[in-house]
Amino acid sequence: MKPLPPLLSAALLAGCAAQVTHPTKSVAEMQIDIDQCSSDAKRKYWMDPVAALLNAYDCLEARGYKRGHADVAARVQKAVAEIPTTPKGAVPCRIPCRSER
Repeated sequence: MKPLPPLLSAALLAGCAAQVTHPTKSVAEMQIDIDQCSSDAKRKYWMDPVAALLNAYDCLEARGYKRGHADVAARVQKAVAEIPTTPKGAVPCRIPCRSER
């Protein structure tokens, strides 16, 4: 899979963000947990923002959080699958070796 351009990945992640809530924690406590899970996921998956997003949600779910939109993983996978790839007919340029000149 090819890496996503930064603007495309930012738009993809913003569109797939879900609200998380915890019934017994204050807003400040929830923000601390969200920041910790997000920074850990970004550090672990720094080359793949989609994997970082899904890992952060998994971390929050392990801490007892509930997602506002439970289908985030399916929506992210669908959005990534719809990204166009290079045409199959494209052939890379061939540079002749010195012996072929």
